[in-house]
Amino acid sequence: MWVSRNDQGDARNPGRRPAADAPQLRDVAASLLDAQRVSLLIGPQGDDDGERSADDGALTAVEHELSALVGAASARLLLDAARRGARGELQAMTQVVGEARVAVSFSHAILDTALANLSQGIAVIDGALRLVAWNQRYERLLGYPPGFLSVGRPVADLFRFNAERGLLGPGSVEESVQRRLDYLKLGSAYVFERNWPDGTVIEIRGNPIASGGFVTTYTDISAFRRAEADLLNANETLEARVESRTHELLAATDAAERANQAKTRFLAAISHDLLQPLNAANLFTHALAQQLKHPQYRPAVQNIASALGSTESLLSGLLDLSRLDAGGLSPRVRAFPARELLDTLTTEFGVMARERGLTLATVPSRLWLMSDPQLLRRVLQNFVANALRYTQHGQVLIGLRRRLGSVEFLVGDTGPGIAVDDRERIFEEFQRLPAAREAAPEGLGLGLAIASRITRLLGHPIILRTVPGRGTLIGVRVPIAAPLPQATAVPTPAPRPIATGHRVLVVDNEPAGLRALATLLTGWGVEVLSASSGPAAEAMLATQPVDAWILDYHLDGGHTGIELRASLASRYGDHPAILISADHGPELRALAAENEIHLLYKPIKPLALRSLLSRLWG
Repeated sequence: MWVSRNDQGDARNPGRRPAADAPQLRDVAASLLDAQRVSLLIGPQGDDDGERSADDGALTAVEHELSALVGAASARLLLDAARRGARGELQAMTQVVGEARVAVSFSHAILDTALANLSQGIAVIDGALRLVAWNQRYERLLGYPPGFLSVGRPVADLFRFNAERGLLGPGSVEESVQRRLDYLKLGSAYVFERNWPDGTVIEIRGNPIASGGFVTTYTDISAFRRAEADLLNANETLEARVESRTHELLAATDAAERANQAKTRFLAAISHDLLQPLNAANLFTHALAQQLKHPQYRPAVQNIASALGSTESLLSGLLDLSRLDAGGLSPRVRAFPARELLDTLTTEFGVMARERGLTLATVPSRLWLMSDPQLLRRVLQNFVANALRYTQHGQVLIGLRRRLGSVEFLVGDTGPGIAVDDRERIFEEFQRLPAAREAAPEGLGLGLAIASRITRLLGHPIILRTVPGRGTLIGVRVPIAAPLPQATAVPTPAPRPIATGHRVLVVDNEPAGLRALATLLTGWGVEVLSASSGPAAEAMLATQPVDAWILDYHLDGGHTGIELRASLASRYGDHPAILISADHGPELRALAAENEIHLLYKPIKPLALRSLLSRLWG
């Protein structure tokens, strides 16, 4: 506020603004404004400047201009110092205000540069919802025409302009404008996305200012949304591909399972069909060996028996593999003493060891094991047989080594050992190492493959330690069980020879097998009634009683030996019965046990049949 140099006002005209000298006003204005601006506000400088006073319009114009630069308070202080003629004070204040103006101008320049180079559009509105600041990115992003944006322009005009171009979405223009104005008046922060007709996606974020108004940013996120859509599409495509591959895998798995089942059925069928003539050949060979009177022919008969034994082992191995692959074997885990297996292995392989000039030793053990004793025995039989087969000199040792919570059931030998590269291959089907083929040409390469599958079924890891040229230690890790009370074992008497004068009924729908079994039994002094069907058997029993029945399980017409046994027992009374079959499955074994009928598998072991008949007639 300007006042007179001589007094505080004009008593004659109290409403009149105090006067000021034009030179003083010009000096103050020139210190902060350029000369052209000073001339425009006060007028051109003349010779009479020192004698005239500045008018009210010049005073007001200069005060407003300085207030815009340094603030109203600083402008009043400068003009008051100039009125009072305090030149030193005026110079100091002018210098301070000038420096402040330069600093503010520098800050404004930095702020303007920063706002101009932001990738986001920025707009600022005051509490009266009028535009007060913006950057060029905002102007370009929203496509405003040149000169459209101005300080103080109502934000409603901007909303309306955008709504008319379809940038605010569907609906009435005025309703869209009013809805947004009402939201701004609430003074709450907001964020949303707007999809514009040209495909641009804008993220709009508004934050209220403490003194009133909003700062709003506009970000083009089109590229981000496109990348997100591409990623989503890629994910959906990937999911579709994964689903497709999963269906293909399931279909392939199903096909593989069907093929595996077909293979299992085929192997079971072909094994059954091949075991029939093999059984007959085996029985004929055994009968021939009993009746042979010329010693020079005995080696040939023994070679035939050996070849038949190899064939039987191959078929048995193939059938075992098919059942293991198809899940046809179910372990029957129980606690049992380890000495049972040790005694069995010693008895079974003692003769073989002596024949090969080897020492078979066992380490006694009182431990009890938790496993399926039959399946575990088959694994250990394979290990011991291989050790005896491939060891040329020295010994084979069978024993148990205790471990924490388990025991290692081991078979050690002094054989050739196994090279590092071959330690995985030996567990594959039909894989035999060159050294093994030289040491034992009769091997088939199935034993360890079967043993590996059985140990996986039992959950018993295989242990293999070997040193080439020095020997091999192989075995399985088996859980330890707590001992169970055992009844006192009753010694089993040795089988007695078959007494002569017995008669048996043999029923088999395979003519060769029927003749072979009849020939074998006749050689033992047993009278045989042979029948190929149930009706033929009933006709024979009607006139000739017998002491035992030997019945094939699979008969013609889908009938079974168990059904025939029940039919014969109902008419002629029950007799000791033996069921013979090439089916080695657990179902038949359970069925025979349920019907209390003895079961022998084809190819029939003559000694097993002779021992069983001796017990039945003993």
